[in-house]
Amino acid sequence: MKRYLTGIDWIVNSLDYISKTQSGIGNHSEVILELKKAPGYTSLEGLLNTFIKKFPLLNGFPSRAINLCPYWKVLSAKKALPVWIKSIKPKNDDSEYLLPLAAQVNAAFHNKREHLIFTLVQTNSRTFLGMTFDHRLLDAKGAEAFLHLFQQFYENKKPPQISHTCPSHLNNWIEKLLAGKQINRFLLNLTNEPPRALPFAPKQEPCKFRVIHLTCEQSKRLSNIAYSHAGYLMFMPYALARTIQIMHQIFQEKNIPGSTYIIPVPIDTRTKENAQKETLFNHFSFFFFKIETDRINDLAWLLAEIKNQMYEQVKNKVPEAIVNASFLMRIASLPMVNFFLKLMIKKHFASFSFSYLNNAYQQDKFMQEEVQNIFHLPRTPKPPGIGIFFNQFKNQFNITLSYFDSILNDVQIDQIAKSLEALGNEE
Repeated sequence: MKRYLTGIDWIVNSLDYISKTQSGIGNHSEVILELKKAPGYTSLEGLLNTFIKKFPLLNGFPSRAINLCPYWKVLSAKKALPVWIKSIKPKNDDSEYLLPLAAQVNAAFHNKREHLIFTLVQTNSRTFLGMTFDHRLLDAKGAEAFLHLFQQFYENKKPPQISHTCPSHLNNWIEKLLAGKQINRFLLNLTNEPPRALPFAPKQEPCKFRVIHLTCEQSKRLSNIAYSHAGYLMFMPYALARTIQIMHQIFQEKNIPGSTYIIPVPIDTRTKENAQKETLFNHFSFFFFKIETDRINDLAWLLAEIKNQMYEQVKNKVPEAIVNASFLMRIASLPMVNFFLKLMIKKHFASFSFSYLNNAYQQDKFMQEEVQNIFHLPRTPKPPGIGIFFNQFKNQFNITLSYFDSILNDVQIDQIAKSLEALGNEE
């Protein structure tokens, strides 16, 4: 069986290649469940290994077919690698729970067939289960959906039929070429002047994280103020606008030259149900926002600008064109794709990265234990070297700041973290 890779899959594979070239560590992230109590270690390990065998794709790796289309090579289920679960108890207090979880994000997988690692962290009063995942196989929504499917398996519920196949899409070349032409014009207009971007040292270094957990009261307050300013169900534009304002202050203090910011924002329009049917691989596209600096402090203008650019890109079918155009890149090798991406992005393409995920895990429990929260540690690429990730679980917001020391110092990170936390206290 061949699972042909889509153009977006190939871009993600390219990002993985670039990350490994820079640091030896691939493009992966971690989704973390905070549990009321720890599940039984032996039971968890055994059930996970049984469950994983239902997904032979999890032990595959990219290859290339005779028709030049890259595909994910699937091995026999008999050759499945066992799941590795690391159990850790921090020596000190609850505040150190993040260190072993972050350490796993900054560790390479053991071989090309390993794409998942589980970490169980137990402090004096809190329990966390982290799943480090390879972005070539799972996106953020897919990672949560995968854990949701495991819970259904644990409860002996019949899961939805998972789609494992994908056509090669080696057809409709005129349509794809026209999409490529449209995206080329769009990107040239986007990058006609260098965006503001933070300088970084080209060295190997671990990605660091700050996680802000807003309380239920703070989360409700933030939702209300977002809807009152941006409109109902317009949380993403509001969170992006306030994040731009917070980051603008840092750029100003560091005297970063330039008059525009460019922020790529991944979008995933799958419903939670579809995310379970299409759990594996990548199912997102992008919005790109180009924001002039002169009126950033005017929130009403900034929100209107973000929404206008979003509507224009939807009207002109830019996200669909990105998907179609990306199919053209697959005939090139990863080093070649990396070369063309560097030419296209002119070294810096993003001022910072931003994303928002509404929860795809629709369970109150993991195994028999209550799930109290879910948040993510996304390993941000360099450049831009700094990213802000919002996610929501049970109407509670979490905000993860992902960064490198060569980008910002501790004082500046503290300033950003405090400003993000203050979003939940505004009236």
